[in-house]
Amino acid sequence: MNDDGSPLGRAVRSRKVKLDGAEKTHASRVVRRGPEGVWLFSPAGTEVVGPDGPLPAQPADGVQFFPAQALPESGGWFVAWCWSAAPEPPADHWTSPWISVDVAAARDELFSFLDLELDLWCSADDAGIVDADELDDAEAADLVDAATAAVARHAADELYRALRSGYHTAFDGLGWRLLAEIRGRPADEP
Repeated sequence: MNDDGSPLGRAVRSRKVKLDGAEKTHASRVVRRGPEGVWLFSPAGTEVVGPDGPLPAQPADGVQFFPAQALPESGGWFVAWCWSAAPEPPADHWTSPWISVDVAAARDELFSFLDLELDLWCSADDAGIVDADELDDAEAADLVDAATAAVARHAADELYRALRSGYHTAFDGLGWRLLAEIRGRPADEP
């Protein structure tokens, strides 16, 4: 049961909308609904569908976090993933557990978000912000206004500070505990 008494395991679709309107969707199931937000699980091999059809399958198990509120200190919103290592890593960053974060604008639809281009990553070794050039390009193309771009940059800076301070404790460690539980692993193993 979730904190609100509703059952776990409901199947949903998560939707990421880019500033140019392109969308990616994938199937998930709700694994926790609490005061912090909602956590979804998608196993390795989950089909990801883009604007032109299927994309490469999700390479690893992951839990996706939709926070209940914006970051109070930044005014920004985000969607995050805690990823296990991929069984067949398509790139080096999939060889060990890691976190990915999309700086986003909340949308009215459940499990749908507007991607504001800035992304963050965090592993046991380091953390970083990527795609600042993509946000600059979107702003220059009038796909996002200056005020929203400023909020996105500020949110990315705040998230970076939070992620840099603790890979295992990001999001109070809840994502790693949920992922370990789902995968049948010890709670201290991401």
